[in-house]
Amino acid sequence: MNITKLTPWFLFSCLILLSDYIKVNSSISPSSEQTQEDGFFGFKPTKLFVFGDSYADTGNTPFLIVPSWRFPNGITFPGIPTGRFSDGRVSTDYLAKYIGVRTPITYKWGKYGRPRLAVKRGMNFAYGGAGAFETMFKLVPTASVQIDSFEQLLMRNVYSPADLNSSVAFFSIIGNDYLTYDRRNGSEEGRSALTRKVVKQILLDVKRIKDLGVRKVLVALSPPQKCLPKLVTPKGCDTNDTSTYLHNSLLRKGLIKLNDKEINNNDKSFMTLDLYNAFVTIFKNKGVSGVSTFPDPFKACCATKRGTFCGDRSLSGKKLYTLCDDPKSFFFWDNVHISDQGWRSVFSLLLPDSQF
Repeated sequence: MNITKLTPWFLFSCLILLSDYIKVNSSISPSSEQTQEDGFFGFKPTKLFVFGDSYADTGNTPFLIVPSWRFPNGITFPGIPTGRFSDGRVSTDYLAKYIGVRTPITYKWGKYGRPRLAVKRGMNFAYGGAGAFETMFKLVPTASVQIDSFEQLLMRNVYSPADLNSSVAFFSIIGNDYLTYDRRNGSEEGRSALTRKVVKQILLDVKRIKDLGVRKVLVALSPPQKCLPKLVTPKGCDTNDTSTYLHNSLLRKGLIKLNDKEINNNDKSFMTLDLYNAFVTIFKNKGVSGVSTFPDPFKACCATKRGTFCGDRSLSGKKLYTLCDDPKSFFFWDNVHISDQGWRSVFSLLLPDSQF
């Protein structure tokens, strides 16, 4: 078939059909045994709203500009690429399962006349490449812009105050601001000032989400930034890098202050998801007992050279990546992102009472 002869309408129709398939098949089912009445959040959430970057994105990022829509992404689950930066599920999917809801629809598809589905699950506004501020990924909305989109839905009464009062928001801005700073040859001396600026904006963002009516906001701490496969040296990784420590320390303190300002500060509105300690524990133990084993936790399953990404091909169609035989034995999917089994391991540590 000559793709150049396909009409834009035909392509759009195919895309909508594909999205329907993905929405039906790429959600992780909630656990039938999960009861959240007195669990992690202290109440039974019925909706999940997600803001953040590629660690939480389940298909918002345009398929024309990122490789997450290309094979081999999605090979573990659901078997085709779904826009997730992984071989399968990501943090959003596992958090949704813990809460007991299906993975929320992405904002990109929720805009196309699906209000009932949106209200039922919540919505995911996260985009791969997003940061607290504009990053080198120019077409990607910042976290603040993602919240703007959420607020616009509230102004249209897509969600009621009762909906929001039974909801949880997940905020996952991990490191694209710092990656952009490094790519632009930022100095080590200026990193501390940038970190303070980023954390200040994150705190403004999560407070805004709470002020819009969401009952609880779960904020991801940064994992050790220097332990990504592309940054690890033969000596291993630096789990004590000062930049990550400063980021998490400032974020923790800021969230404590926000909780202290709550009228009912016995019911903490802001909570943390400690990715840092979960990652370090997995690195140290090479997995999680009874859940996973990672012989080399710093090695990527879908390995690439500098400047290329998992799923990239040359103009002649040659693969520009090397794929492992068993993704379940790898914590990292590619040079930056976590595998399905990796995320399963993380959440089994952070939410140990759950069956993942």
